[in-house]
Amino acid sequence: MLARTISLSCALLIGALPVVGRVQESAAVEPEVPAVVTEVPVPAEAPVMPAALVTVPALTPVFLRVEEELSSKKHKNGDRFAILVDQDVQIGDAVVIPAGSVGEGEVIHAARSGMGGKAGELLVTARFVRVGDREIRLRSFSLGAKGRDRSDAALGLAIVTGPIGLFVVGGVMIIPRGTVAAAKTTENIQLPATQRSVDTPKGEE
Repeated sequence: MLARTISLSCALLIGALPVVGRVQESAAVEPEVPAVVTEVPVPAEAPVMPAALVTVPALTPVFLRVEEELSSKKHKNGDRFAILVDQDVQIGDAVVIPAGSVGEGEVIHAARSGMGGKAGELLVTARFVRVGDREIRLRSFSLGAKGRDRSDAALGLAIVTGPIGLFVVGGVMIIPRGTVAAAKTTENIQLPATQRSVDTPKGEE
Protein backbone atom coordinates (compact mmCIF):
# COMPACT_ATOMS: atom_id res chain seq x y z
CA MET A 1 0.00 0.00 0.00
CA LEU A 2 2.79 2.35 0.90
CA ALA A 3 4.59 1.49 -2.33
CA ARG A 4 1.50 2.34 -4.43
CA THR A 5 1.15 5.72 -2.68
CA ILE A 6 4.78 6.61 -3.36
CA SER A 7 4.45 5.56 -7.02
CA LEU A 8 1.29 7.65 -7.47
CA SER A 9 2.93 10.71 -5.93
CA CYS A 10 5.94 10.37 -8.24
CA ALA A 11 3.67 10.08 -11.26
CA LEU A 12 1.79 13.24 -10.34
CA LEU A 13 5.06 15.12 -9.80
CA ILE A 14 6.47 13.97 -13.12
CA GLY A 15 3.23 14.94 -14.92
CA ALA A 16 3.35 18.40 -13.43
CA LEU A 17 6.92 19.16 -14.59
CA PRO A 18 5.97 20.19 -18.18
CA VAL A 19 3.38 22.61 -16.77
CA VAL A 20 5.97 24.20 -14.52
CA GLY A 21 8.32 24.49 -17.50
CA ARG A 22 5.66 26.16 -19.59
CA VAL A 23 4.92 28.61 -16.76
CA GLN A 24 8.61 29.46 -16.50
CA GLU A 25 8.87 29.89 -20.29
CA SER A 26 5.88 32.24 -20.36
CA ALA A 27 7.31 34.22 -17.46
CA ALA A 28 10.58 34.76 -19.32
CA VAL A 29 9.61 38.03 -21.07
CA GLU A 30 12.23 39.89 -23.03
CA PRO A 31 13.24 43.13 -21.32
CA GLU A 32 11.79 46.33 -22.86
CA VAL A 33 14.20 48.33 -24.97
CA PRO A 34 14.02 52.02 -24.01
CA ALA A 35 12.87 54.30 -26.85
CA VAL A 36 15.57 56.44 -28.32
CA VAL A 37 14.52 60.13 -28.28
CA THR A 38 16.37 62.29 -30.77
CA GLU A 39 16.40 65.96 -29.88
CA VAL A 40 15.94 68.22 -32.89
CA PRO A 41 18.01 71.36 -32.40
CA VAL A 42 15.91 74.55 -32.58
CA PRO A 43 17.64 77.18 -34.70
CA ALA A 44 18.49 80.26 -32.71
CA GLU A 45 16.57 83.38 -33.73
CA ALA A 46 18.63 85.96 -35.53
CA PRO A 47 19.14 89.04 -33.38
CA VAL A 48 16.92 91.97 -34.34
CA MET A 49 19.16 94.76 -35.55
CA PRO A 50 17.94 98.29 -34.81
CA ALA A 51 17.18 100.40 -37.86
CA ALA A 52 19.94 102.79 -38.81
CA LEU A 53 19.29 106.34 -37.67
CA VAL A 54 19.40 109.13 -40.21
CA THR A 55 19.77 112.80 -39.29
CA VAL A 56 16.98 114.95 -40.73
CA PRO A 57 18.22 118.55 -40.85
CA ALA A 58 16.12 121.47 -39.66
CA LEU A 59 14.09 123.15 -42.41
CA THR A 60 13.72 119.91 -44.40
CA PRO A 61 10.62 120.37 -46.63
CA VAL A 62 7.58 118.19 -45.87
CA PHE A 63 4.62 118.20 -48.28
CA LEU A 64 1.31 117.89 -46.45
CA ARG A 65 -2.29 117.29 -47.48
CA VAL A 66 -5.26 118.81 -45.62
CA GLU A 67 -7.74 116.02 -44.81
CA GLU A 68 -10.88 118.10 -44.26
CA GLU A 69 -12.43 121.24 -45.67
CA LEU A 70 -11.60 124.34 -43.65
CA SER A 71 -13.86 127.39 -43.69
CA SER A 72 -13.81 130.84 -42.12
CA LYS A 73 -17.54 130.34 -41.53
CA LYS A 74 -17.34 127.03 -39.64
CA HIS A 75 -13.96 127.09 -37.91
CA LYS A 76 -12.62 129.18 -35.06
CA ASN A 77 -9.25 130.00 -33.54
CA GLY A 78 -7.54 126.96 -32.00
CA ASP A 79 -9.45 124.30 -33.94
CA ARG A 80 -7.29 121.30 -34.85
CA PHE A 81 -7.56 119.42 -38.15
CA ALA A 82 -6.03 116.30 -39.68
CA ILE A 83 -3.12 116.41 -42.11
CA LEU A 84 -1.21 113.66 -43.93
CA VAL A 85 2.27 113.56 -45.41
CA ASP A 86 1.62 113.68 -49.15
CA GLN A 87 4.92 112.20 -50.35
CA ASP A 88 7.90 110.40 -48.85
CA VAL A 89 10.54 112.60 -47.23
CA GLN A 90 13.97 111.24 -48.14
CA ILE A 91 17.50 111.90 -46.97
CA GLY A 92 19.68 110.49 -49.74
CA ASP A 93 17.93 107.25 -50.70
CA ALA A 94 16.56 106.62 -47.18
CA VAL A 95 12.87 107.32 -46.50
CA VAL A 96 12.63 108.96 -43.07
CA ILE A 97 9.05 110.29 -43.10
CA PRO A 98 6.80 107.98 -45.13
CA ALA A 99 3.87 109.24 -47.18
CA GLY A 100 0.64 108.74 -45.25
CA SER A 101 2.13 109.65 -41.86
CA VAL A 102 -0.58 111.44 -39.87
CA GLY A 103 -0.36 114.77 -38.11
CA GLU A 104 -2.27 117.81 -36.93
CA GLY A 105 -2.72 121.35 -38.08
CA GLU A 106 -4.28 124.27 -36.23
CA VAL A 107 -6.45 127.22 -37.16
CA ILE A 108 -4.46 130.30 -36.14
CA HIS A 109 -7.06 132.88 -37.06
CA ALA A 110 -10.61 132.67 -38.39
CA ALA A 111 -13.13 135.45 -38.87
CA ARG A 112 -16.50 135.29 -40.58
CA SER A 113 -17.53 137.65 -43.31
CA GLY A 114 -19.56 140.48 -41.84
CA MET A 115 -21.82 143.40 -42.53
CA GLY A 116 -20.67 146.14 -44.84
CA GLY A 117 -18.78 143.81 -47.17
CA LYS A 118 -16.26 142.56 -44.60
CA ALA A 119 -14.62 139.47 -46.05
CA GLY A 120 -13.93 136.25 -44.22
CA GLU A 121 -10.41 135.50 -42.95
CA LEU A 122 -8.68 132.16 -42.38
CA LEU A 123 -5.11 131.38 -41.40
CA VAL A 124 -3.89 127.87 -40.57
CA THR A 125 -0.60 126.15 -39.80
CA ALA A 126 0.83 122.63 -39.46
CA ARG A 127 1.91 121.60 -35.95
CA PHE A 128 3.44 118.12 -36.30
CA VAL A 129 3.41 114.74 -38.00
CA ARG A 130 4.03 111.39 -36.30
CA VAL A 131 6.62 108.80 -37.29
CA GLY A 132 6.25 105.78 -35.04
CA ASP A 133 6.06 107.22 -31.53
CA ARG A 134 7.92 110.41 -32.46
CA GLU A 135 6.30 113.78 -33.14
CA ILE A 136 8.09 115.81 -35.80
CA ARG A 137 7.43 119.47 -35.12
CA LEU A 138 6.77 121.65 -38.17
CA ARG A 139 6.93 125.32 -39.09
CA SER A 140 6.57 127.67 -42.09
CA PHE A 141 3.15 126.34 -43.14
CA SER A 142 0.98 129.41 -43.33
CA LEU A 143 -1.85 128.52 -45.64
CA GLY A 144 -4.46 131.21 -45.55
CA ALA A 145 -5.47 134.68 -46.64
CA LYS A 146 -8.23 137.24 -46.44
CA GLY A 147 -11.26 136.76 -48.59
CA ARG A 148 -12.19 139.35 -51.19
CA ASP A 149 -14.82 141.83 -50.17
CA ARG A 150 -18.32 142.02 -51.62
CA SER A 151 -17.37 144.78 -54.06
CA ASP A 152 -15.47 142.20 -56.14
CA ALA A 153 -17.10 141.67 -59.52
CA ALA A 154 -16.72 137.90 -59.15
CA LEU A 155 -18.79 137.74 -55.97
CA GLY A 156 -20.34 134.29 -55.45
CA LEU A 157 -17.83 132.46 -57.64
CA ALA A 158 -15.03 130.18 -56.41
CA ILE A 159 -11.94 132.31 -56.88
CA VAL A 160 -8.37 131.22 -56.28
CA THR A 161 -6.59 133.87 -54.27
CA GLY A 162 -3.18 134.01 -52.63
CA PRO A 163 -1.51 130.62 -52.05
CA ILE A 164 -2.75 127.75 -54.20
CA GLY A 165 -5.75 125.93 -52.81
CA LEU A 166 -7.46 128.93 -51.24
CA PHE A 167 -10.93 129.82 -52.44
CA VAL A 168 -13.47 132.50 -51.74
CA VAL A 169 -17.17 131.74 -52.08
CA GLY A 170 -19.47 134.67 -51.32
CA GLY A 171 -16.88 136.28 -49.05
CA VAL A 172 -16.24 133.01 -47.13
CA MET A 173 -12.64 131.81 -47.08
CA ILE A 174 -12.38 128.08 -47.89
CA ILE A 175 -9.45 125.65 -47.96
CA PRO A 176 -10.72 122.54 -49.78
CA ARG A 177 -10.01 119.04 -48.56
CA GLY A 178 -7.00 117.61 -50.41
CA THR A 179 -5.14 120.94 -50.59
CA VAL A 180 -1.37 120.27 -50.57
CA ALA A 181 1.19 122.70 -49.19
CA ALA A 182 4.73 122.54 -47.86
CA ALA A 183 6.00 122.88 -44.31
CA LYS A 184 9.48 122.51 -42.83
CA THR A 185 10.94 120.64 -39.88
CA THR A 186 11.78 122.88 -36.93
CA GLU A 187 15.03 121.25 -35.78
CA ASN A 188 17.58 118.54 -36.47
CA ILE A 189 16.18 115.15 -35.57
CA GLN A 190 17.33 111.55 -35.91
CA LEU A 191 14.83 109.11 -37.41
CA PRO A 192 15.10 105.46 -38.42
CA ALA A 193 15.25 104.80 -42.15
CA THR A 194 11.97 102.98 -42.74
CA GLN A 195 12.96 101.79 -46.22
CA ARG A 196 15.27 102.44 -49.10
CA SER A 197 13.95 103.82 -52.34
CA VAL A 198 14.54 101.58 -55.34
CA ASP A 199 14.98 103.05 -58.78
CA THR A 200 13.03 101.19 -61.45
CA PRO A 201 15.44 99.91 -64.14
CA LYS A 202 14.83 101.33 -67.57
CA GLY A 203 12.67 99.08 -69.72
CA GLU A 204 10.77 97.62 -66.72
CA GLU A 205 8.32 100.44 -66.20
